[in-house]
Amino acid sequence: MGLKDTAAKNFFGRREVMASLLSDILKNASVLIQKDKLIQVSGEHYKIYQDANGRLQTDNRFRDVLFEYNTGQECFSVGLELQSRRDKSMVPRIMGYDARRYKALQKEGRMHRIINIVLCFDQDGRTVPSELNQMMPPSSGITDGLFHNYGLTSLNIYDLAENYQQFHCVELSKVLYYFKVAKEEGPLLDVMKNDRLSRDAAIFCATHLGFEIQLDEETEEIDMCKVVNEYKRKYKEEGRAEGVTQGRAEGITQGRELTIREIVTNLLKMRFSLADIKKATKATDQLIQEIALSLGL
Repeated sequence: MGLKDTAAKNFFGRREVMASLLSDILKNASVLIQKDKLIQVSGEHYKIYQDANGRLQTDNRFRDVLFEYNTGQECFSVGLELQSRRDKSMVPRIMGYDARRYKALQKEGRMHRIINIVLCFDQDGRTVPSELNQMMPPSSGITDGLFHNYGLTSLNIYDLAENYQQFHCVELSKVLYYFKVAKEEGPLLDVMKNDRLSRDAAIFCATHLGFEIQLDEETEEIDMCKVVNEYKRKYKEEGRAEGVTQGRAEGITQGRELTIREIVTNLLKMRFSLADIKKATKATDQLIQEIALSLGL
């Protein structure tokens, strides 16, 4: 599991973030999801099976985030899959996750619906195919009524960022605004410096928006002003050091060129041949001729 994946799962696995995201998706139903009714499910265990050759294999793919929402009157699961790059095979993959979840529910003697959300981080705003039908060739109609379509909700974080103000979770709204500013190549560090974020939100932004952050194990809330100032200070110092190194290198090069020029000048004045001067100094024909012309030779 990569750093970006873990950071995204930790942030979007927060109940207040999921409640806000889900409420926005269900806004046409006028439903406000209560975060205290969301329970994160960690019971999707690895499946071990036997292949055609009798060898034991493991299916180690499982959902990024899974919640169960239960108000006592209504109950459903919410699965969230986070994608750095668009995966066109996401619909059948989610079908596999759902099959595993439904089997687990059936063993518990209960069944309920599952809402699936796929959130992509592609800057071009692309999403994954959201229906099985979209992956099929055109139908002649013979399967109508027999083929049952399957779908999910496909989102892109930059599309969400365009409407960042509509989310009731303040931290999610802030994070989405950062993505909007970053895409528009705005002053991201200046925008962030007046905010405080949870540890999960700060790490998620750092890993996905490309800046560094200093952490300690005890800190649960991050002052972004300190993060920004430390980040700027570090890169100013590195830039200054790089400038000094580059200046030294340029000085050495310039000094070497000056020394060669002086030697060539002296040898020309002593009437050495061009061939001998070139052999002794490794100077170019152009440089020797330039100095000779300046001496009137």
